[in-house]
Amino acid sequence: MTWPGSYRRLARILADLSGSKVHVASITPLDWILGRIRGYGQLVFEVATTVDKALLESDSNKAVLVAHSVGGILARVYLGGDPPYGGRRYAGYRRVSHLITLGTPHNVSNEGRLTSIAEVNMLFPGILHKPKGLRYLCVAGAAVDGSASSKARKRYERFVGNGRVKGDGEVPVQTALLSGAELLVLDDVYHGRLHSFRRNRWYGSDRETVERWWPEELRVRERLVEEPRA
Repeated sequence: MTWPGSYRRLARILADLSGSKVHVASITPLDWILGRIRGYGQLVFEVATTVDKALLESDSNKAVLVAHSVGGILARVYLGGDPPYGGRRYAGYRRVSHLITLGTPHNVSNEGRLTSIAEVNMLFPGILHKPKGLRYLCVAGAAVDGSASSKARKRYERFVGNGRVKGDGEVPVQTALLSGAELLVLDDVYHGRLHSFRRNRWYGSDRETVERWWPEELRVRERLVEEPRA
């Protein structure tokens, strides 16, 4: 996760559910703006630094990545592969057991403002490291129907040709789901706090919502940073 202030409550919920300390990558809105202009390289490095810190402060060699929105794209770059990215070659898949993405725009065209995401899809396609045992879980919200909201429809049409589909108010359901991953669609969940207002839910709004997507095997007895195996 990124921008510590925005995810403080979600971090507390995850810490309580997992029994582990939760680390949040320190990426600000300004960092995101610069990343869209310069590329995501420095932001991915921040993710790598955060994972390193989490593992150094534990007795484990595996972490769980929870990524919201475009943070899921950074996480996929960090998991890495053969090609370098931003002048660095990442192999985070060796240090991660699960990647959980929340409303991440995975599936995009290679045009306009989405070319940075399309580049990631080309370099690090889909569930690249599932054969190595890494678990992928993609969670999508479906609280807003583009057929009923012109504002949502315009947002969705950044990703799909016809925005008259369901999504979380920002990202269409079909855009947030990677083929071959474990998939979960939450009908009443919005993209973030700005979309959900006080009366509605976003992916990290409350414990009840988080429990709907947090894997059962990672609860209480398990940890965000897994114990090393003998």
